Amino acid sequence: MDLCFSGRSLPLHLSDLQSKQHFNMINSRYSTILILITCLFTWTAAHAQTSGTITGVIVDANSGETLIGANVLVKGTNRGSAAGMTGEFTINNVPAGTVTLVASYLSYQTLEVDVVVEAGRTANVRLQMQWLGLVGEEVVISVQARGQLSAINQQRASNTISNIVSSDRIQEIPDVNAAESVGRLPGISIQRSGGEANQIAIRGLSPKYNTITVNGVRVPATGSTDRSVDLSLISSNMLDGIEVTKALTPDKDADALGGTVDLKLRTASEGWYTDFLAQGGYTALQQTYGNYKFVGNVSNRFFDNRLGVMLGFNTDRYDRSADKFNGNYSLEIDPRDGIRKPQVTSLNLREETIDRSRLGGSLIADYRLPRGKVMFNTFFNRLENAGIQRQNQLQVSDTRHRYTMSDFETNTNLLTVGLGVEQDFKFMLIDVGASYVSSDRKSPLNYYYEFSEESAFIDDAFDEIDRFDPPGEMARLFANNIEQTFLNYGNVRTEKTNENEVTLQGNVKVPFRFGNTVSGYFKTGGKFREMNRSYDVSQFGTSQLFFGGGQEHRDFIATEFPDLGLEIGMARLPMSAFQDTYGRSNFLQGDYPLGYTIRGSSMKQIINASRGIFMQQEVQASLGDDYEGMERYTAAYAMTEVNIGRYITFMPGFRWEKEYSSYSAKFTDVQPNPLPGQDPFFTDTTAVRRNDFLLPQVHLQIKPLDWINLRLAYTETLTRPDFWQYSPRIYISQFRDYVTAPNTRIRSATAKNYDASLSIYHTKLGFFTVSAFYKEISDLIWFATFSYVTGQNILPDLVLPPSVSGAPRINTSINNPNVATVKGIEFDWQTNFWYLPSFLKGIVLNLNYTHIVSKTEYPQFRRDLVPIVPRPPRPPFTTAVLVDTSRVGRMPNQPSDIMNATIGYDLKGFSARVSFLYQTDILTSLATDPAGDRFTDDYFRVDVSVKQNLPHNMQVFANFNNLNNRADYNFQSSIGDYPTFIEYYGFTMDIGVRYKFP
Repeated sequence: MDLCFSGRSLPLHLSDLQSKQHFNMINSRYSTILILITCLFTWTAAHAQTSGTITGVIVDANSGETLIGANVLVKGTNRGSAAGMTGEFTINNVPAGTVTLVASYLSYQTLEVDVVVEAGRTANVRLQMQWLGLVGEEVVISVQARGQLSAINQQRASNTISNIVSSDRIQEIPDVNAAESVGRLPGISIQRSGGEANQIAIRGLSPKYNTITVNGVRVPATGSTDRSVDLSLISSNMLDGIEVTKALTPDKDADALGGTVDLKLRTASEGWYTDFLAQGGYTALQQTYGNYKFVGNVSNRFFDNRLGVMLGFNTDRYDRSADKFNGNYSLEIDPRDGIRKPQVTSLNLREETIDRSRLGGSLIADYRLPRGKVMFNTFFNRLENAGIQRQNQLQVSDTRHRYTMSDFETNTNLLTVGLGVEQDFKFMLIDVGASYVSSDRKSPLNYYYEFSEESAFIDDAFDEIDRFDPPGEMARLFANNIEQTFLNYGNVRTEKTNENEVTLQGNVKVPFRFGNTVSGYFKTGGKFREMNRSYDVSQFGTSQLFFGGGQEHRDFIATEFPDLGLEIGMARLPMSAFQDTYGRSNFLQGDYPLGYTIRGSSMKQIINASRGIFMQQEVQASLGDDYEGMERYTAAYAMTEVNIGRYITFMPGFRWEKEYSSYSAKFTDVQPNPLPGQDPFFTDTTAVRRNDFLLPQVHLQIKPLDWINLRLAYTETLTRPDFWQYSPRIYISQFRDYVTAPNTRIRSATAKNYDASLSIYHTKLGFFTVSAFYKEISDLIWFATFSYVTGQNILPDLVLPPSVSGAPRINTSINNPNVATVKGIEFDWQTNFWYLPSFLKGIVLNLNYTHIVSKTEYPQFRRDLVPIVPRPPRPPFTTAVLVDTSRVGRMPNQPSDIMNATIGYDLKGFSARVSFLYQTDILTSLATDPAGDRFTDDYFRVDVSVKQNLPHNMQVFANFNNLNNRADYNFQSSIGDYPTFIEYYGFTMDIGVRYKFP
């Protein structure tokens, strides 16, 4: 038995991609595995002649809804199974005769059913389970309680440490996007854009350290620099559930330090199904009512329920505008008291008016085979961000005042296509799959305009204002003279990032059993994945219109646009000719002025008219950051699950991964004092990386009692460098004072992960879990800067041209030689009070709390001059050396504490949910000196959702988001109470109607 790719066996395929030494190792390992499979195959096939199979579905006796995760056992043995996403289960190798099935599901009555099993035949059963409810009252499980119980039972049935968002919870009171849904799980912290969740950190590890999949198909990175995925692309209405796996098994991709998030698409159930939703909304910041959302899903099964088809569609638009404040400070001695205090050096006041819209669709089809199925899914989502950014820049340190405006549009397309086949041969299960995924991010024609006022302070400014005053007072320093504010610069820029990925994979699972006590399976498989990625920029800019030349361009503007009232021969073009009437009194809560605004329509016309005449390609901006490359991954794994009685499950295994990448970019040398029209010097460069890893994974599950479950895991995982960290883009500045260079020898970081999770189940207590984790991360990739020294070994491949002398600063990335640690503990309690009398039984409660501690020793470098020994007879008498130093800090994007509380209430057709989120500060920027570290402020947010069922399968609902009008704040350690960043996005509200049938 062997796995095949394109007609070739996996060992042969691997031999083409690895050295002879590695081939021999893998070949030997697979020979052993194949011998084991053959033995198990022979024994299991023989045993199948005296046994049969039981298949079936488990449903709620009253509603008929499937009970995902319900556990089924043959009484007196450990033969069993858990109901899958369709509520179906299969138990193979059941001894012929009459057996008793025992079905259990938290908060449901245990069910026992006798089944007659014939040798070589399959018995099919339908198990209908009753909710515990209250004696003498109508047994009706509430909407939110059903979603909670489904998640709990799926988590109980999992063979690893995971958290679940169930289909019921997503569909009954949906969130805006997938990130919002995941963000309420323990150990998850959220990052936001315009108030909307768009990325998640798992257990304090940045979004780029997580893997996102849709129906098991990996989602490509959506940004231009790192490997993170923008989850705001994906509407939660299209999902059937979410699973966050925190301790990986060998059959999952290993590049997930934090964990893996699998988004499960909705599939067709029996019978005609329709679901339509329409909503409108309000954004308080811009006082707009233009938000909307439309969702539709239809499905049915055909040909005696063998073929299922579901079509989904969604479109929405939200105002995601925000007001942003940036402050920079220096620490200076106040001569009045001799104390070092913060002094404002610059303020950047920014308004972003953003329309964010999504358009998506999905087609999911499955065809049921005898003991198998064929699955096809395609999923498309488009995210559009379009808007205007107005900035009022107050440069206190050099008395300069700038007004800028950006007119931008960014479109991100995400496409996944997957095809899979599963077949159960009773003695062996095989699944194979192929997928194609594409991520395409484009910014077509983004416009930028800048006006500047020099010597912009009022006369005798500091006679009235103290330089040590808070930032709110600094705006009073500036004269705001629009007649002395002139057009300085403009450009138009396009960006395009594209990633395409093809994956082939196959898995073989062979069950085994020894008596009624020991059972399990052996599983092995392989994967081949190839990714192609590119990043391309094109930028055209004006000549400098404020200083010196550019007279011909100014005259062209005055001639072509006479309505502006400009005169030919003007030395500068005043902002008053381009002034807009737009303004806002509530900008930044009224604490800072938005100032004069630019009329974007006029500026866009000028830029478009000037292109190809006075606007030249800015070569460095257009070519210096471009890159393209290919990555190829090959993986193989082997694992086994051994069940000893009903109480112990042991699952050891390993995963082998080999990576190869080749990226091309530019070596850019900007010449000192370039002549007009002289471009930088470019050289094409290519970097190749090769690595392979052998990663053990061990899981142990102990159930001393039916209501207690202890899970232990030791796993090894990895994370690969960001694209910009090793694509060979080398830039030497014009003044030879700094160099930006990648590290082409950078290695993937690896982690040793230790996990323990204890769960307690009780019909009234509910589900309580405490999980502890500890991670040791080696070769963590980190930004480094150092002064160049001849013979330095930090970047041994870096060779600078002879024109570079002295000690320029080198900016690069390195593998941290020190081990980073992350540890923490999670508490999770999910319960509903069904046993309370009267209306109190509708209360549903979800509480979780996470505490995280991380420690990383970050390397730093200092350039020292040391005496030459023995002392030479003539200079130089010293030589430069790099001295290694370090400082200790926590991991970026890691909060110390995260707390989520959700209180739900259901009463007949009414449902309400109040959600509370609290997380402590996170590190956003690590400086050389701890005094320069920057952090977010603690964050607390309240959201409310309500829903009411109406006759004829109709519902009305409302969502109130950020009810407490919370803003985002950042601070710097040494500055104290003065903020370095503020973002206001305000309160939003949605009201809608929904129709579901049946």
